Amino acid sequence: MRIEVKGVNDVLMMKIHQDCTFEDFLLELDKLLDQPIFQQDGYFPKAFFDFGCRIVSEEEVKRLILLLKEKKKVLFFGITLPSQQNQLSIQREQLHNGEEISIYQETLFLGVVNPGSFVYCYDNVYFLNRVKGTIVVMNENVKIYGHDFQKAQIMINQKSLHDLTVSALSSVYYKDNEIIVQKEDGYEQNYSHNFG
Repeated sequence: MRIEVKGVNDVLMMKIHQDCTFEDFLLELDKLLDQPIFQQDGYFPKAFFDFGCRIVSEEEVKRLILLLKEKKKVLFFGITLPSQQNQLSIQREQLHNGEEISIYQETLFLGVVNPGSFVYCYDNVYFLNRVKGTIVVMNENVKIYGHDFQKAQIMINQKSLHDLTVSALSSVYYKDNEIIVQKEDGYEQNYSHNFG
Protein backbone atom coordinates (compact mmCIF):
# COMPACT_ATOMS: atom_id res chain seq x y z
CA MET A 1 0.00 0.00 0.00
CA ARG A 2 1.13 3.50 -0.72
CA ILE A 3 -1.07 5.00 2.00
CA GLU A 4 0.23 4.51 5.53
CA VAL A 5 -2.54 4.88 8.11
CA LYS A 6 -1.79 5.68 11.76
CA GLY A 7 -4.23 6.48 14.53
CA VAL A 8 -3.13 9.54 16.52
CA ASN A 9 -5.63 10.26 19.29
CA ASP A 10 -8.97 10.42 17.47
CA VAL A 11 -7.46 11.29 14.06
CA LEU A 12 -6.44 8.91 11.27
CA MET A 13 -3.17 10.19 9.81
CA MET A 14 -2.98 9.05 6.17
CA LYS A 15 0.56 9.47 4.89
CA ILE A 16 0.88 9.22 1.12
CA HIS A 17 4.20 7.94 -0.21
CA GLN A 18 6.07 10.39 -2.44
CA ASP A 19 6.29 8.00 -5.41
CA CYS A 20 2.51 7.54 -5.50
CA THR A 21 0.70 9.53 -8.20
CA PHE A 22 -2.45 11.37 -7.19
CA GLU A 23 -4.52 9.06 -9.44
CA ASP A 24 -3.10 5.97 -7.71
CA PHE A 25 -3.71 7.60 -4.32
CA LEU A 26 -7.40 8.20 -5.13
CA LEU A 27 -7.84 4.60 -6.37
CA GLU A 28 -6.14 3.19 -3.28
CA LEU A 29 -8.13 5.45 -0.94
CA ASP A 30 -11.34 4.39 -2.68
CA LYS A 31 -10.50 0.71 -2.01
CA LEU A 32 -9.33 1.44 1.54
CA LEU A 33 -12.60 3.14 2.48
CA ASP A 34 -14.50 0.02 1.34
CA GLN A 35 -12.66 -2.11 3.94
CA PRO A 36 -14.78 -3.54 6.82
CA ILE A 37 -13.11 -1.27 9.40
CA PHE A 38 -14.83 1.73 7.78
CA GLN A 39 -18.27 0.03 7.70
CA GLN A 40 -19.42 1.07 11.17
CA ASP A 41 -22.80 2.81 11.22
CA GLY A 42 -22.76 6.19 12.91
CA TYR A 43 -18.96 6.29 13.38
CA PHE A 44 -17.00 8.73 11.24
CA PRO A 45 -13.29 9.05 12.15
CA LYS A 46 -11.43 12.25 11.26
CA ALA A 47 -8.87 11.82 8.47
CA PHE A 48 -5.81 14.03 7.99
CA PHE A 49 -3.90 13.57 4.72
CA ASP A 50 -0.12 14.01 4.80
CA PHE A 51 1.23 14.58 1.28
CA GLY A 52 4.69 15.46 2.58
CA CYS A 53 6.32 18.16 0.48
CA ARG A 54 4.23 17.40 -2.61
CA ILE A 55 2.25 20.30 -4.05
CA VAL A 56 -1.44 19.40 -4.30
CA SER A 57 -3.48 21.44 -6.76
CA GLU A 58 -6.85 22.96 -5.94
CA GLU A 59 -8.45 20.58 -8.44
CA GLU A 60 -6.87 17.56 -6.70
CA VAL A 61 -8.15 18.75 -3.32
CA LYS A 62 -11.65 19.08 -4.82
CA ARG A 63 -11.42 15.51 -6.17
CA LEU A 64 -10.34 14.23 -2.76
CA ILE A 65 -13.24 16.01 -1.04
CA LEU A 66 -15.71 14.67 -3.63
CA LEU A 67 -14.48 11.10 -3.06
CA LEU A 68 -14.83 11.48 0.73
CA LYS A 69 -18.29 13.01 0.29
CA GLU A 70 -19.33 10.13 -1.97
CA LYS A 71 -17.98 7.42 0.36
CA LYS A 72 -19.31 8.98 3.61
CA LYS A 73 -16.84 6.95 5.73
CA VAL A 74 -14.50 9.59 7.24
CA LEU A 75 -14.59 13.29 8.06
CA PHE A 76 -12.06 15.47 6.25
CA PHE A 77 -9.74 16.92 8.92
CA GLY A 78 -7.15 18.60 6.68
CA ILE A 79 -4.06 18.13 4.53
CA THR A 80 -0.43 19.15 4.69
CA LEU A 81 0.72 21.93 2.47
CA PRO A 82 4.37 22.53 1.61
CA SER A 83 5.69 25.22 3.89
CA GLN A 84 7.48 28.23 2.52
CA GLN A 85 11.01 28.57 3.74
CA ASN A 86 11.89 31.17 6.39
CA GLN A 87 8.33 31.94 7.35
CA LEU A 88 7.41 31.63 10.99
CA SER A 89 3.82 32.03 12.05
CA ILE A 90 3.07 33.86 15.31
CA GLN A 91 0.22 32.85 17.64
CA ARG A 92 -0.73 35.10 20.57
CA GLU A 93 -3.69 33.19 22.05
CA GLN A 94 -4.04 32.53 25.78
CA LEU A 95 -5.50 29.03 26.01
CA HIS A 96 -7.78 28.22 28.94
CA ASN A 97 -9.31 24.98 30.25
CA GLY A 98 -11.23 23.21 27.48
CA GLU A 99 -9.80 25.31 24.64
CA GLU A 100 -7.74 23.80 21.84
CA ILE A 101 -5.80 25.00 18.83
CA SER A 102 -4.15 23.26 15.87
CA ILE A 103 -0.86 24.58 14.49
CA TYR A 104 -0.03 23.59 10.90
CA GLN A 105 3.19 25.51 10.23
CA GLU A 106 6.34 26.39 12.13
CA THR A 107 5.11 28.74 14.83
CA LEU A 108 6.27 31.04 17.59
CA PHE A 109 3.62 30.67 20.32
CA LEU A 110 3.51 33.77 22.55
CA GLY A 111 0.48 32.88 24.68
CA VAL A 112 0.16 30.81 27.85
CA VAL A 113 -1.07 27.21 27.56
CA ASN A 114 -3.11 26.74 30.76
CA PRO A 115 -4.11 23.40 32.34
CA GLY A 116 -6.91 21.60 30.51
CA SER A 117 -6.09 23.21 27.15
CA PHE A 118 -4.68 21.39 24.10
CA VAL A 119 -2.25 22.40 21.34
CA TYR A 120 -2.10 20.05 18.32
CA CYS A 121 1.25 20.51 16.55
CA TYR A 122 1.70 19.50 12.91
CA ASP A 123 5.00 21.44 12.63
CA ASN A 124 7.68 22.73 15.00
CA VAL A 125 6.43 25.09 17.73
CA TYR A 126 8.45 27.44 19.95
CA PHE A 127 6.64 28.21 23.22
CA LEU A 128 7.87 31.49 24.77
CA ASN A 129 5.54 31.46 27.78
CA ARG A 130 4.39 28.97 30.38
CA VAL A 131 3.02 25.60 29.23
CA LYS A 132 0.80 23.81 31.76
CA GLY A 133 -1.63 22.15 29.34
CA THR A 134 -1.36 19.28 26.86
CA ILE A 135 0.79 19.38 23.73
CA VAL A 136 -0.11 16.74 21.14
CA VAL A 137 2.54 16.29 18.45
CA MET A 138 0.75 15.00 15.34
CA ASN A 139 3.85 14.01 13.36
CA GLU A 140 6.81 12.15 14.83
CA ASN A 141 9.24 14.45 12.95
CA VAL A 142 7.99 17.57 14.75
CA LYS A 143 9.91 19.15 17.63
CA ILE A 144 8.60 21.47 20.29
CA TYR A 145 10.70 23.97 22.19
CA GLY A 146 10.11 25.85 25.41
CA HIS A 147 11.72 27.07 28.60
CA ASP A 148 8.83 26.97 31.09
CA PHE A 149 6.97 23.65 31.13
CA GLN A 150 5.03 23.20 34.40
CA LYS A 151 3.41 19.79 34.81
CA ALA A 152 2.71 19.77 31.07
CA GLN A 153 1.58 16.65 29.27
CA ILE A 154 3.29 15.79 25.98
CA MET A 155 1.86 13.21 23.57
CA ILE A 156 3.76 11.94 20.53
CA ASN A 157 3.02 8.85 18.42
CA GLN A 158 0.67 7.29 21.02
CA LYS A 159 3.21 7.73 23.83
CA SER A 160 2.80 10.29 26.55
CA LEU A 161 4.95 12.11 29.06
CA HIS A 162 3.08 13.34 32.13
CA ASP A 163 3.99 16.24 34.42
CA LEU A 164 6.94 17.60 32.41
CA THR A 165 8.46 20.37 34.51
CA VAL A 166 11.48 22.16 33.02
CA SER A 167 12.70 25.71 33.61
CA ALA A 168 15.52 25.73 31.06
CA LEU A 169 15.40 26.02 27.29
CA SER A 170 14.51 22.51 26.15
CA SER A 171 13.51 20.64 23.02
CA VAL A 172 11.07 17.75 23.08
CA TYR A 173 10.96 15.27 20.21
CA TYR A 174 10.43 11.63 19.28
CA LYS A 175 13.34 9.30 18.53
CA ASP A 176 13.79 5.51 18.69
CA ASN A 177 10.24 4.95 20.00
CA GLU A 178 10.80 7.32 22.94
CA ILE A 179 9.95 10.90 23.85
CA ILE A 180 13.22 12.75 24.40
CA VAL A 181 13.60 15.94 26.45
CA GLN A 182 16.90 17.68 25.77
CA LYS A 183 17.93 20.70 27.80
CA GLU A 184 19.65 23.31 25.67
CA ASP A 185 21.12 25.53 28.37
CA GLY A 186 24.87 26.05 28.77
CA TYR A 187 25.13 24.00 31.95
CA GLU A 188 23.65 20.81 30.62
CA GLN A 189 24.40 20.70 26.92
CA ASN A 190 24.04 17.28 25.29
CA TYR A 191 21.94 16.07 28.24
CA SER A 192 18.92 14.06 27.18
CA HIS A 193 16.50 11.79 28.95
CA ASN A 194 14.21 9.14 27.51
CA PHE A 195 10.61 8.74 28.60
CA GLY A 196 8.35 5.80 27.72
